Amino acid sequence: MTDNPLRIAVLKDRYPMQFMTARHSRHILDWRRFVPFNQIHPGLEGMTVMAPGRPADLVHTNNRIPLGARKYILSFEDNAPRRFRFPEDNRLTRFLDDRIASPRCRRLIAMSDFARRRFLHQHRDNPDLPRLRAKLDVRYPNIVIRDTQDQLRDDPCTTLVLTFVGAHFARKGGCVAVRIAQKALAAGLPIRVNIVSPLVMGKAVWTDPERPEFFKEYTDLLTLENVEYNSTMPNAQTRQKLAQSHFCVLTTFVDTFGFSAIEAMAEHTPVLGTRLCALPEFIEDDRNGILIDMPVNALGMWQRPQDISRASPEYEDYFRAEVDRIASAAVDRLTPLIGDRDRIARMRRAARDTAVEKFDSRAASIRWDALYDEVAAEDPATPPRLTEADRSAAGDLP
Repeated sequence: MTDNPLRIAVLKDRYPMQFMTARHSRHILDWRRFVPFNQIHPGLEGMTVMAPGRPADLVHTNNRIPLGARKYILSFEDNAPRRFRFPEDNRLTRFLDDRIASPRCRRLIAMSDFARRRFLHQHRDNPDLPRLRAKLDVRYPNIVIRDTQDQLRDDPCTTLVLTFVGAHFARKGGCVAVRIAQKALAAGLPIRVNIVSPLVMGKAVWTDPERPEFFKEYTDLLTLENVEYNSTMPNAQTRQKLAQSHFCVLTTFVDTFGFSAIEAMAEHTPVLGTRLCALPEFIEDDRNGILIDMPVNALGMWQRPQDISRASPEYEDYFRAEVDRIASAAVDRLTPLIGDRDRIARMRRAARDTAVEKFDSRAASIRWDALYDEVAAEDPATPPRLTEADRSAAGDLP
């Protein structure tokens, strides 16, 4: 541990970076703007140049390689380097691979074991894989966990409240959420659904059917009597809404982690999710949430038909059928919980325990600060590799 605080240059993105650094650091986190090369071309999202500032002891970025940095840590959500729109190797992708294999990149921190698996699969043919693996670790995102009681501790659970939060309405499960509301209304079940979403969907979202008119059958359901819709909501108010819900809905088709899920758990609220990507790493079915099965590949990613265009009627039929299947399965799982106060109370305690154990920002800050100390003391000319301290800091993660 250093006697004096270090200066860490940190990527000032919209919000993901705060989940992957020390929120209560004893060091100086110098949040810096950066050049968003992805606005020039989507394939350039994996790299950036940070704004100049006071000399820093090291740089920590998330998803984007900081070009020119003398010593840095790269944390990432899924692939690293990101190479969207570049399915084949080319001069640029090889350049980025060389940057993370360089001794300047001291650690590669995956956000989940799912991200770690994707990274190893991405680099399975990379001759530098041994060097990459030597500095590859897993650390979960962290959030501020307030010292609050369960707001539904005295609730009889005779009416279940579900809350969906997500910008990508269809991809993250908003269509499923409103279909649950519709099915509950038709069956006379006391289930209410909150939707917080700007309703981003369609061609620009890689999971969605492309035709805008397809989504009208779901957006029309936002006016159901058991649905409350808000396009936006401040984070504090959103967390309050989650705290007053029996379940957070994240029936996603693809997700790197699911920040709404861990924020819900911090508020004692279990998660109704899908069994894919990183969600099964922290959601245990019938303990701290409900998981609906999905067709997935060996990496745990949604296995959708690859030979059908998203612009085709066949894909629309497939997507519609999946939404309906997930919604029906969710209603089947939720129905026995109506009025079962004891069972829901157990799930809520388990959800909160999971948040405290895995995502607490105070504990995470101690571990991040220790890593910053360690990396700052390293000679950038030496090969970087994980130490026992790195591995122990990851707890029970792989």
